[in-house]
Amino acid sequence: MSYPVTPFTALQWDASLASTLADASAALARLDGRVCASSVRTSWKLRAGWAGYAAALQLQQSPLEEIDIIAERCSLRLPARPVPRTEDEPFAAYEGWFSQLNEADGRHWTENLPFTFERPAGWDDSPALIRALTLLDQFSRADRTSAPWLAFPVLLRRLGIARIALPCMVVGDAAQRSLRDARPALLKRLLKQVTRAAEAGLERLDRLETNTRRAAITIASEHRPGKLETLSRITLSRPCLAARSAAPLLGLTISGAGKLLERAVRLSLLTEISGRGTWRTYVAPDVAVALGVCAAPRGRPQSLSTMAPDAAIILSNFEREMAEIDAMLEKLGIDREL
Repeated sequence: MSYPVTPFTALQWDASLASTLADASAALARLDGRVCASSVRTSWKLRAGWAGYAAALQLQQSPLEEIDIIAERCSLRLPARPVPRTEDEPFAAYEGWFSQLNEADGRHWTENLPFTFERPAGWDDSPALIRALTLLDQFSRADRTSAPWLAFPVLLRRLGIARIALPCMVVGDAAQRSLRDARPALLKRLLKQVTRAAEAGLERLDRLETNTRRAAITIASEHRPGKLETLSRITLSRPCLAARSAAPLLGLTISGAGKLLERAVRLSLLTEISGRGTWRTYVAPDVAVALGVCAAPRGRPQSLSTMAPDAAIILSNFEREMAEIDAMLEKLGIDREL
């Protein structure tokens, strides 16, 4: 196969390009390590999938944004936002793509490529991330749909760069198809995109983990938590709820589910977004940030650890309880020395 343009693997390197590669590789490794070790990995992949799919549509010049992907996947009708109108079916590829992200290990990276791959110059000596971007570059010219952009997270996993598919790692540039820009400049832009996408994915994971810990602490401090714990678990996989949809999941009536959802809002476990008095809609706090309903927290995060009581208070309570036991034993005529 002849290459009409210089492949990324054959470009001359300078200090600036090498530094950009190092930043991208480090950011990607941090995200992969954190996600693999996270207890909310499945919930994060769901949310990261919305961001990744939105990025692919925008690379296709679609007017849709992440908020529209969330609304469609969660069957939301957001107030003050018109229903997006497009000439095609922009959500048609989502289910197949998300299923591919969860494929079993063992697939070779050449599978599903719409071209016959021949190793370009410098392939054997290039870093793995540069190989992945080279494949993306060729893929984007062989297929003019969103498939190349959506395939990049899968390629990262199949090439061994990431241990799992990271749905938010959807990158690309229109110049890959137009061939207008200088190749080193294009490669540098793609590497910076990798860095930004990985850092954004890590911030999304931090918000989700923080909200999950905060919810656990809040529920544990409630005198009668009821179904709050069950509701908190449900929102990890169903981050958008209404009383009618939550009732069968909680084993409650619609009225009971509505009251529980309102209680969760008062405890900051959910955010109400519908703006209506009836048939209200609620989302998880991290999704509210993605929708733009709430601002992302800034500054130093608040400590989620609970302060241990002062030692003097602990000893005072112990002495009081022992005195009460002594008094009770004395009334019963029991010698406390026995």
